[in-house]
Amino acid sequence: MRFSCGGFTFALRLNHTMSDGLGLVQFLNAIAEFVQGSELTAPSVLPVWRRELLSARKPPRITCLHHEYEQVVDTNNDNNNKHEILRSFFFGPKEIRAIRNHLPPHSSASTFEVLTACLWRCRTRALALDSNYPVRVSCLFNGRGLHDLHVPNGYYGNVVAYPAAVSKAGKVCTFPLVYALELVKMAKAQVTAEYFRSVADLMVIKGRPMYTVPGSFFVSDVRHLGLHTVDFGWGKPVYGGAAVSFPNISFYMSFKDGIVVPICLPQGVMERFEEELKTMTDEPLGGSFDDRPFKISSML
Repeated sequence: MRFSCGGFTFALRLNHTMSDGLGLVQFLNAIAEFVQGSELTAPSVLPVWRRELLSARKPPRITCLHHEYEQVVDTNNDNNNKHEILRSFFFGPKEIRAIRNHLPPHSSASTFEVLTACLWRCRTRALALDSNYPVRVSCLFNGRGLHDLHVPNGYYGNVVAYPAAVSKAGKVCTFPLVYALELVKMAKAQVTAEYFRSVADLMVIKGRPMYTVPGSFFVSDVRHLGLHTVDFGWGKPVYGGAAVSFPNISFYMSFKDGIVVPICLPQGVMERFEEELKTMTDEPLGGSFDDRPFKISSML
């Protein structure tokens, strides 16, 4: 699509059965190389299609906990999932700093972990679930950099997993933000080569189950995929990332000096979510750290 200013939008769809985001960017960069260099006969990074590298073991064996694939019955019957609306939220240095003010001093956590904990908490509060209702946050992680997984350079396939943190809604809503943060960090720590192989084996043993949807919130950080650097000959894009979000799924995308996160929620829930988020991102005059004691012993 071309705009009156002379710019244009390039859009496509990705089927995760074939590839992940990094594979997609590799494909786009290959196209860009051919567009800019007419004498090229092959892309600089040759494609690798060896999908058998991530096949299940023989015999398959599930060696890790996979909360993201637990089959549960949805007991939340308030029809919250009707008439969803989509809104995007910007998190710059000021907003991230304000969220960190809700954490213990000198708390060690990445921006991704802090933002995920905050959104999970605000979203859970906005949904107004029963305090004993199990809620999950699943973080999409790419395993290409895991040495023991032996994914070759140029691999086009799918190398992602969705490790989940799980808790009761009441704890996420009422405990200090650091509680949700530590659960997010625990989920992230599960990402090993063994975890990926256990997922592949689970797919065989349990017949490719769908990931758990009731009470789940999925986040995918696409800021570092390289979409913002793909150049078809007209210069680097102003924006590169997902066009929309979906119910239960949000993407973290770079924009100027911050992060844009699209959120999809029902109208009434969205209004409560915005109120909760405002309390987290308004910088207080004094300290806001909630130092109530708590202990994380395990995930449900």
